[in-house]
Amino acid sequence: MLSKILTRSVPWLLLGALALAGLQTYRLASEQTAHARTQRDHAQQMATLERTGREAETDARAEDARRFTALWEITNATQTQLEAVRADAAAASDVAGRLRQRVAAITAGCRRSPDDPGSAVAGEATRSDPDLLADVLGEMEIAGRELAEETDRRGIAGRACERAYDVLNESAARLH
Repeated sequence: MLSKILTRSVPWLLLGALALAGLQTYRLASEQTAHARTQRDHAQQMATLERTGREAETDARAEDARRFTALWEITNATQTQLEAVRADAAAASDVAGRLRQRVAAITAGCRRSPDDPGSAVAGEATRSDPDLLADVLGEMEIAGRELAEETDRRGIAGRACERAYDVLNESAARLH
C-alpha cells in the first residue's frame, strides 16, 4: 500500500517540485531584470550627477574669472584716479608755490624801512602784519591741500569699494 501511495504521489511531488523550480526560476529572472534596471538607472543618475557637477564647476570657474576681471578693472581704474589726484595735487602745489611767492612779494612791498616816518607810528606790529598774513595764507593752503588730497583719496576708495561690493553682490544674486 505504501508503494501504491508512493507511486501515485511521486508524479505529484515531481510536478510540485517542477512548479516550485519554475516559480523560483521566474522569481530569479524577475530579480535579475529588476537588478539590471536598477544598475542602468543608477548609471544614468551617476552620469547626470557627473555632468551637473562638471557644469557647476565650469560655471563657478567662469564666475570666479568674471569677478576677478571686474575687481581687477576696478583696481586699475582706482589706480588711474589716484594718479590723477596726485597729478592734480602736484599742479596745485606748483600754483601754491607761485601764490606764496606772490604773497611774499606783496608782503615785502608792504614793509617799510625804519627810516620811513610811518613806521615810527606803527612800530614793530606793522612789520609783522604782512608776515602774519603770509603765514596764515600758507598754513591755510597746506591744510586745504591736505584736506583735498585726503577727501579725494577717501572718495576714490569709497567708490571703488562700492563697485567691488556691487560686483560681488551681483555674483551672489546669480548663484541663488
